[in-house]
Amino acid sequence: MPDAVHRGATASLRRIRLIARHTLGEALRLRLTSLLVVVGAGLVLGVLELREFNFGSAELKFIADFGLGALGGLGMLLAALATAQLFFNEIQGRAAYCVLTRPVRRREYIWGKLAGIGALLALFTAALGALIAVLLFWRGGNAGAAMLPVLSCACAVQWFKLTLVAAMTLLVCSYSGSALFASCAGLILALTAQVRPFVSGGGHLTWLRLWPNLALFDAGAVLSAAQPPAALVLLGLIVYWAAYMTVFGVLASYVFKLREF
Repeated sequence: MPDAVHRGATASLRRIRLIARHTLGEALRLRLTSLLVVVGAGLVLGVLELREFNFGSAELKFIADFGLGALGGLGMLLAALATAQLFFNEIQGRAAYCVLTRPVRRREYIWGKLAGIGALLALFTAALGALIAVLLFWRGGNAGAAMLPVLSCACAVQWFKLTLVAAMTLLVCSYSGSALFASCAGLILALTAQVRPFVSGGGHLTWLRLWPNLALFDAGAVLSAAQPPAALVLLGLIVYWAAYMTVFGVLASYVFKLREF
C-alpha cells in the first residue's frame, strides 16, 4: 500500500510538472509578457538619464530603488493579467477540457498553473534584477558589487509578493467567467493586501486582518537595511508566504472542482 501511494504521489507531481511546463511555455509566448519585459527594461535603463546629476553615494541606492519599484509595479500587472489570460485562454479554447478528460485531477491542473506562473514571475524578476545589478556594477564598481547580496534578497522578496498576487488572481479565476473580471479583481485584492497594515483592530473591516499582508514583503526596506535580512526574519517570511500560497491553492482547487463546464 505505501508503494502504491508513493507511485500515485509521484505520478501526480509529474502531471503537475508537465502542466507547469506547458503554462510557462504559453506564458513566454504571450505578447503581454514581452511588452512588460521591454517596458520594465526601458524603465530601468531610463534611470541612466539621471547620470548627469551628482548623486554621490546615494546614486546607487536610487538606481536600485527605482529598478525594484519598476519590477514590483510591472510584476504585479504581469502576475494578475498573465494569470487570468493564461487560465481563460485554455478554458475558452477548450484546451482545458482536453487536459481534464485525461487522468489529471482538477487540483493538479490548478497547482500546475500556479507553478508555471511562478516560474514565469521568477524569470521576469531574475531578468530585471540582473539588469539592475549590471547598472549598479557599471555605475559603482566595487560599491555596486557589494550591494548585490542585498539586491538578490530584495528581488526574492518581490517574487514572494508577486506569486501571492498570482495566487489571489487564480482563486478568482477558479469561479469567474471572465478574464477581465479576474484580472481586475486580482489587482484589487492585491491592493487590499498592500494596505492591510492600516486596518484597525475593530470595526467592520476587522475581517481584513485575515487577508495576507503584502507590506511585509517590502523590497525597499530590505534595500534600506543595507544588509540581507536575518535568517529568522527570512524564514518567517517564507513560512508566511508558504502558508498563504497553500491556502489560496487549496481554495482555488476546491472551487475549481465544483465548477461546471
